[in-house]
Amino acid sequence: MKISRKGGGKIVIYVNGERIEQVTKFKYLGALVTEDGKCDVEIRSRLAMATDAFNKRKELLSRRMNIDTKKRVVKALVWSVALYGAETWALRAEDIKRIEGFEMWVWQKM
Repeated sequence: MKISRKGGGKIVIYVNGERIEQVTKFKYLGALVTEDGKCDVEIRSRLAMATDAFNKRKELLSRRMNIDTKKRVVKALVWSVALYGAETWALRAEDIKRIEGFEMWVWQKM
């Protein structure tokens, strides 16, 4: 894969006389790497996985659980999924808004 801000661009690499396929994206250690170097696809997929993790925990929506316990469960089971690899993201304003919107959604649901 060739990574650049403009994206695209074909390169030809041969190994042992066989041409290597060029891809536009791939998963590496659970993170999605794209040829344009942006992380918006990765952020969307992480937030989708975190939404799924939240929806699987129906006990977070019950009134029987203490609010402090709910917060600890969300931090452990939802935010750990959502922010995995976040230290490598190059965030744009729209990405920050998307993450903040997800955070508000989680707290409103509780």
